[in-house]
Amino acid sequence: MATSKKAGAKKSSAAAAETKSYDARGGASATKQPSASFAGTQATRRAYLELHYDGGGPVIFEIEVNFIPVFPFTITGGTIKGSICNSPTWVVTGGTMGPALTIRGSNVCPSPNCASSITIVGKCQCPPSFTGTYGFNGNSTAFGHTTLFLGYDLPR
Repeated sequence: MATSKKAGAKKSSAAAAETKSYDARGGASATKQPSASFAGTQATRRAYLELHYDGGGPVIFEIEVNFIPVFPFTITGGTIKGSICNSPTWVVTGGTMGPALTIRGSNVCPSPNCASSITIVGKCQCPPSFTGTYGFNGNSTAFGHTTLFLGYDLPR
């Protein structure tokens, strides 16, 4: 009889463990909802891209983006440097990165001889890169590009 009580106790503790809820970190939670302590916190990571103008020549933009690491990645900021007019005064203002790429940027110190905004769009291809078009001041289709995905910052 004692053996059957032990077996019943094991089954009930296993059932209790299966019905217990955990938060996104694996900590015990009273509800099945994500922990309120994570609601406003969004970690960001950094990725590096390099845009090459398809028409040849020395047009190469060095793009660093900050993004939320939940797919598809939401781009939250960054910089654009390299051969873009008025470099290094360009900032990334938003976009997405996944099966498609969209990067929006703004020239924070506009010059009368340079555009004030850029939009880059593309689709993912292998090896890791994006092919598409980009343009300035509201146009996103003026120039063809291939944008190489160079990598992520390693977590610290």
